[in-house]
Amino acid sequence: MSAPSDSPSGGTPDGGGGGRLSYSVVVPVFNEEGNVEALAARVVATMEAVGASFELLLVDDGSSDGTPEVLRRVASRDGRVRVVRFTRNYGQEAAVEALYLNARGRWLIQMDGDLQHPPEEIPRLIAKKDEGYDVVYGVRQKRQDALFRVAASRAMQWTMRSMMEIELPDDVSTFRLMSAPIARLVAALPERRKFFSALLVWSGARIGTVPVSHAPRHAGESHYGFTKLLNHTFDLIVGFSSKPLRYIGTLGFVFALVGLGMGVWVIARKLLWDYGMMGWPSLFAAVVILGGMQLIATSVIGEYIARIYVQAQARPLYNVAERLNFDPVQAEDELHRASLGPVPASAASIRQQADDPGPAPVPGRPQVSDAIPDRQQADELRSDRQQADDHAVRLAKGATS
Repeated sequence: MSAPSDSPSGGTPDGGGGGRLSYSVVVPVFNEEGNVEALAARVVATMEAVGASFELLLVDDGSSDGTPEVLRRVASRDGRVRVVRFTRNYGQEAAVEALYLNARGRWLIQMDGDLQHPPEEIPRLIAKKDEGYDVVYGVRQKRQDALFRVAASRAMQWTMRSMMEIELPDDVSTFRLMSAPIARLVAALPERRKFFSALLVWSGARIGTVPVSHAPRHAGESHYGFTKLLNHTFDLIVGFSSKPLRYIGTLGFVFALVGLGMGVWVIARKLLWDYGMMGWPSLFAAVVILGGMQLIATSVIGEYIARIYVQAQARPLYNVAERLNFDPVQAEDELHRASLGPVPASAASIRQQADDPGPAPVPGRPQVSDAIPDRQQADELRSDRQQADDHAVRLAKGATS
């Protein structure tokens, strides 16, 4: 897959003039009212210094604090800041998928909304991708996270690589730069629960890394605790490996051999040395151990079956409540989502809508619409998607050959 050019192909920094943007800085946010203003200001200042056309795209994953109001205020001041707001909290992976599908740039720069990824480090990622990489990760130096989170993260990465044989980058961070075709390829994959870092490796993209600084959280408290990390790890294991099922089979075989050996030993003792049978404590312990192992095995198998059930439901991953600074043409990437498709209207309602021009726009408030500024850009996005499809076909052929 050929890497997209940085050339803006005409157009202004806000994406006007029908040209394709060079960069989309994409950020998922959830209850980040204390960070959004500083985040937008620092990103805009950094990208203006880079000198290429850009946008800042934020997805609000159903925040319950004042984040939506802050986002509206920021978007009203700068047309380059675009916002998608969900009806409720659907999870980080759904927000990231929405970012990938709605971004207009040739390159996507993903970062967190808490400013632990300093926007001033973005030029490092851009400089590294000029060496021919499709994806560039920022490897955090001197992490400012809590000790338990760093230790748990490293233990998770070691487990994934050594025991589950899941390929992951050196530093599983969300501070990364990606070409648009690669981002759209992984976002369009059919699985419901995606782990994008592993999918980017699976895509066959050429991945590079560059050291970047890591800052303390700018405001508020982290939403990413140990329980969330544990759930994320389990999602990664079940979504990318069948090893747990093999381990269960191996463990069952070992227990069967141990049980057979103990049975032969007890019978031999009775026949050869007239030694009595073991008492109930040992029998009780054996039953408890085997019962616990059976429950664990059932839980793991049930997790795989539950994923099949969720996949078969085919519900939309998210529902959009509001879009800010989007143009009237709907993004084709969104057309397949049932929750966003047009609702059939009766002839009477159509006539009523034609007669009623609707409420006048509120001065100073960004207008809500759907996506993609013009037909030329929609054609370019279709081209990106075609490249992603061709890349997937080549990967499939390589796997079968």
